[in-house]
Amino acid sequence: RSAEAAGELCEQYGIPQHTTNYFELLQDVDVVYLAVPNNQHARYAKVAIEAGKHVIVEKPMAINALQAEELANLARRRKVFLFEAMTTQYLENYNKIRELLPRVGKVKLVQCNFSQYSSRYDAFCKGETPPVFDPACAGGALMDLGVYNVSYIVGLFGEPNQVHYTANVERGIDTSGILTMDYSGFRAVSIAAKDCAAPARYIIQGTKGYIQQKSTANCCGGITFHPNEGKEEHYNLNGGRPRQAAEFEAFARALESGDQELCGRMQDTTIAVSRVLTVARRNAGIRFPCDH
Repeated sequence: RSAEAAGELCEQYGIPQHTTNYFELLQDVDVVYLAVPNNQHARYAKVAIEAGKHVIVEKPMAINALQAEELANLARRRKVFLFEAMTTQYLENYNKIRELLPRVGKVKLVQCNFSQYSSRYDAFCKGETPPVFDPACAGGALMDLGVYNVSYIVGLFGEPNQVHYTANVERGIDTSGILTMDYSGFRAVSIAAKDCAAPARYIIQGTKGYIQQKSTANCCGGITFHPNEGKEEHYNLNGGRPRQAAEFEAFARALESGDQELCGRMQDTTIAVSRVLTVARRNAGIRFPCDH
């Protein structure tokens, strides 16, 4: 966030020099990780891709589906990798859920709750506008926390047929809300909040049992499978490592091996998630100035 911090980081890791100029930086790197505010993701990613650099973008990749599709198409034309840093998709526990899904029988209901009271909400209530609550920065509960729930659901079941978002909106931004997603034969509900807190709760209910997690989607912690008949089963396969480790190892393997299939598959999920988010917030009357 500052030249001083960059200098300290370079000194810590033995990097000979640093720059505060983005274009100069691109001359000296192979891969760029973008953690700028949401409304700047597409802008900085586009410049890096056009410079022939591989790009990893913090979630959400873009502020709307059109931007996400444009970035993916540009990356394909320039023959570079473009990944969204969505930890959930790469965790072993998430893969285990996929493996367990057939055993729950016919899925009927899916529920996700990612609610954390934000310290920045106090400032927001006092009249300040921190980026996470700023429409100009493409903030809000859906884009900050709800995106994890949507990615969790879409990654398992694909894109829904319909979505509807009912939100608590203050000064043009959603501070919390409930997103419903209609699939053929079942319904999924995502609750995301930054103005109130609740225990994390992720449950996939089926005709033969249910899968439960008591951790947020970005961590995707221990799993319990409760069959209608038989003993419950417990799994925790993430290995206690930092949750970002699995995704960055996957990115590194893809870059080294030229695994465009993985990249394309993950981009398809990212774009599908972006379509859900775009329709949902517009459904709730939330518009971003940069939303075009």
